[in-house]
Amino acid sequence: MSHGQHYAQFNNNTAPSWWKDGGMRKGFIHIFILYSAVYSLGYDGSLLNGLQALPEWVRDFDAPTGTRLGLIAATYYLPKIPMTFVIAYLVDKYGRKLTLYLGAVFMLAGALLGGFAQNVGQLMGSRVLLGVGTAAAQISACALVPELAHPRIRHWAGSFLNVTYFIGSIFAAWLTFAMVYYPGTSSWSWRVPNLIQGFGPVILCLGTWFVPQSPRWLVKNGREAEAHKILADYHANGDMEDELVQFEMREIRAAVEMEKVGDQSSWLSFFKTPGNRRRFLVIILLGTVTQWAGNGIISYFLIPVLKTVGITSSTQQTGINGGLSIWSWWCAILGASLVERAGRRTLFLVSIGGMLACFVIMLGLSGGYAATKHTSTGVAMVPFIFLFNAFYAIAMTPIPMLYVPEITPLSLRAKAASLLLLSQNCAQSFNQFANPVALAAIGWKYYAVYVGVLIVYFVLFWFFVRETRGLTTEEAAVVYESDETREAALDAAYRQERADSPSGELKEAKEEVERRA
Repeated sequence: MSHGQHYAQFNNNTAPSWWKDGGMRKGFIHIFILYSAVYSLGYDGSLLNGLQALPEWVRDFDAPTGTRLGLIAATYYLPKIPMTFVIAYLVDKYGRKLTLYLGAVFMLAGALLGGFAQNVGQLMGSRVLLGVGTAAAQISACALVPELAHPRIRHWAGSFLNVTYFIGSIFAAWLTFAMVYYPGTSSWSWRVPNLIQGFGPVILCLGTWFVPQSPRWLVKNGREAEAHKILADYHANGDMEDELVQFEMREIRAAVEMEKVGDQSSWLSFFKTPGNRRRFLVIILLGTVTQWAGNGIISYFLIPVLKTVGITSSTQQTGINGGLSIWSWWCAILGASLVERAGRRTLFLVSIGGMLACFVIMLGLSGGYAATKHTSTGVAMVPFIFLFNAFYAIAMTPIPMLYVPEITPLSLRAKAASLLLLSQNCAQSFNQFANPVALAAIGWKYYAVYVGVLIVYFVLFWFFVRETRGLTTEEAAVVYESDETREAALDAAYRQERADSPSGELKEAKEEVERRA
C-alpha cells in the first residue's frame, strides 16, 4: 500500500459536511473553546498599542518611553521563558487539560490585577500573570487541537488556531479606539479594556470541562479504551468498529511503540538523532521569524513608528491600529484556507519575500520623510504597513501552530510546542528592550536591520524547511528523518493497518524499527 494514502479511503460513519454531522459539530465546538487560549495573546498585542494612545494611561503611568516602556512590554514575555519547561512537563505528565485550567486562572488573575493597577509595579505584575497563563494555555491548545480534530479537517483546525489571535486583537484595538472618546479624564478609559481581557480566560476555564483528553496521550499512558471511545464519539458518531477509527487507533499504537524504541522522552532527545536535530533547528527558525521579521515593531510599537512619520493624533493612531487588526485577521483567514492548497513551505517563502519587499520600501519612505518632512511621504508609509501585515499574516499567523505538532513525534509534541513558544518569547523579550531604545536612538534607520534579517531568513527557509501538505499526522511526523528511518517508520505504521493480530504485528513493527532505525 502506498505511504501517501489518505484517510478518505476508509469507510467513515460521518456526514459529507461537518455541519451536518453530530460528532464533528461537537468536536468543532470543543476546538473553538480551545481557540480562546490564543484570544488573550491577540488582545494583549493590540491593547498595549491602544493604551499608549490614551492620554489617561500615559498620565497615570508617567508617560513611559524607551527602556521603561520596553520593560513594561517585556514583563509579559520574560516569565514565559523559564515557565516553558515547567508547562511542558505538566502537559506530558498530567495531560493537556490541567494546564488549560491553570492558564485560564492565571490569565483571569492578570486581567483583574491590570484593571485595578495603581502603579507601574502592579501593571507589570499583571503582565507577568498574563504571560504565564497564556503560555500554559497556548502550549496545551497547540498540542490538543490537532489531536482531537477529525482527519478531514485537521489542517483547517490547526491553521485557524492562531487566526483567533486577531479576534482578540480586533476587540482590543477598537475598544481602545472607543475609549478615546470616554467622557472626562477618568482612569476607567484604560481600566475597562484591561478588565475585559478576562473574557477569554472565563470561556476557556468553563469550556475546558467539556473538552476531552488527548487520545494520543491516553494511549501513551495505557488508557486505550478511553482513547478509542473518544475517537469513536467524535470521528464516527460512536461507532467503535468504524474503519477510520480503527485505522487511527492502529496508527497511534504504532507511533507510541516506535517512540518507545527510540526513547524519545526528554529535552535531550532533540539532539540525539539527525532527524530531531533538524526539527530543533526548524522550530527555532519558526519561533524567531514570527518575532524578528519586523512585526515586533508594528505589533507593540506602532504608535512610536507612526510618530516617526508625523502621525500623532490619538484618533488616527487608534484607528490605524484597529484597521490593521481587521485587515490582518482577513489575511490570516486567507492564509489558513490556502495551507493545504499552496503548501506550508510555499506560503512561508511568499510571506518572507513579501515582507522583505515591504520593509525596503518603508525604509525608503521613512528616510524620505526624515529628510523632507513632507506629510504625504509619511502618510504613504501607512499602506505598506498594511501590506507588510498581509504578508506576515498569510503564513506566520496560521502555520507555525499547525506545522510544529505535525513534524514532531507524539512523545516530543508538547516539548516542541514549548520550544516554539520558548524561542518566540526569547525573541520577543529581546524585541521589547531593543525596539523602543533603537527607535528612540536612530529612528527610521532601524528598519534597515530588518531588511538584512529577512534576507537571512529567506535563505534558511529555502534550504531547511520541508513540505507536509497532504500527509497524515504520523507521515508528517517523520519528514525530517533520514530516508531509511522514514521508510522503516511508515512501513511499521502501515503494517498495523493490515494486522490480523494487532499484538503480533506490533511486536513485528517494533522489531523492524529497532533493526532499521
